[in-house]
Amino acid sequence: MKKLFLLIFSAFALLSLSACAQKKLSFEEVDTVPKKVREAINPDDQLQMINKNGKVSYFVFQSQEDVDASLESVDKTTLIKLDEKDASDNELKQYIYTLTTDDSVDTIDIKVNGESTPYPMTIIN
Repeated sequence: MKKLFLLIFSAFALLSLSACAQKKLSFEEVDTVPKKVREAINPDDQLQMINKNGKVSYFVFQSQEDVDASLESVDKTTLIKLDEKDASDNELKQYIYTLTTDDSVDTIDIKVNGESTPYPMTIIN
């Protein structure tokens, strides 16, 4: 009985620890970024992905419109939706988002106003 209890307890502890070690999918707009990320931003690209150490991806989107951003996960694909809406001014704005994915994600699709949009990727240390 003690062996069974120890076996069940050990299995539970191992599962709990492995669950804590997994990254969770997260996506949020940020106001500040590290200096290396800021230096990697290309002002000529409307949409750009900057990957820092393979851990965190920064998405830079430039638009004269206000932007609603959302995230969906379907199977192994992470879908980022950027929907532009009318703005009161025509000033170019820069929106920066961070994305952290878990190991199950193998594709990142970005849709701007409902259309899949290609983007350049920059890798920095």
